Amino acid sequence: MPDDHKSIDGADHEPPKRISQKEFAKKMRREAYLRAKEYRRTDPRQIAMKEKLKQQRRNAYQKAKERGKIIKAERKKAADKKAADDGAAEGQALLSTMMRASAIKPAVKR
Repeated sequence: MPDDHKSIDGADHEPPKRISQKEFAKKMRREAYLRAKEYRRTDPRQIAMKEKLKQQRRNAYQKAKERGKIIKAERKKAADKKAADDGAAEGQALLSTMMRASAIKPAVKR
């Protein structure tokens, strides 16, 4: 039998590598984290809670969007009214400074 530590089927038979307590604890924490993550991913209560939160965010966004549209429309309406009022006042001021055509006498030719 050869002395290269191989079994009959060709697999290596090395003794399991010992790891430190620190490494073992790290490995256990990682495995616990992965198990918890998988549980949260498949738990119906977690899924329902996530869906509820998504819907709340969507509703809040839609309400904010509607408020923004209303505010924008109100500002535009106020600006248009102000522009119309200013335009009317400017028109009146211009008319008061203009002379009537009938008031202008034709120039006398000599």
